[in-house]
Amino acid sequence: MKRLARVVAALSLALCLVVALGTFAAAANLEMTVPKVKKAPTIDGKLNDAAWLEASINGGKTVVDLDNNGVMLTEYPRIAYICYDDTALYIAFKIFAPDVNKLMTTAGSIWSNDEVEIFLEPNKKGAYTQWGIDAGGNIDSSDPSKKIEHAITKSGICWNVEAAIPWKSVGVTPKVGDKWGLNLCGHQIATGAVWVCWNCTFGGFHNPSAFGTIVFGN
Repeated sequence: MKRLARVVAALSLALCLVVALGTFAAAANLEMTVPKVKKAPTIDGKLNDAAWLEASINGGKTVVDLDNNGVMLTEYPRIAYICYDDTALYIAFKIFAPDVNKLMTTAGSIWSNDEVEIFLEPNKKGAYTQWGIDAGGNIDSSDPSKKIEHAITKSGICWNVEAAIPWKSVGVTPKVGDKWGLNLCGHQIATGAVWVCWNCTFGGFHNPSAFGTIVFGN
């Protein structure tokens, strides 16, 4: 009887853990309000424009440090800044690494290099575009017709990425209060291979139901 009681207790605990993990997975959907800036940043990879400060103090700043399976935090996080104006959505990353001269840039595909990825889902309707930018400044996209402007810089223990995604390229211009799906992801190679993301996808990145949400603010 005691053995049976222990088995029942173990099964009950396992069931509770499964339910808890399922609840966490279903509930994980981060949301942030991104500010509208007075002047667009210059896309030069320097992150020294007033727009990024406006983003930082008005809610458009976040940390990308969770692996895609939701089981670990990376030792080398990425800080992301997001803002917009009537012309484009602006996203910048400051990515920490022990030595920027050892970042992987020579793999056969940018997705196998140290890189960042932006997933944008207008109006949360399921259709989305993916852009990837690696530490060598190369870019790839799930839709090459949707051109964006980008630049990178590297110095010391971090490398920076700046990107401007024009509304005319996306084909939709948001209004204040609109909600779009967004995820900020990437691949870390030089610091130990790991896939990282802002909103955990519990597997592959191409999962719009697991994207976070941005709300377009004033």
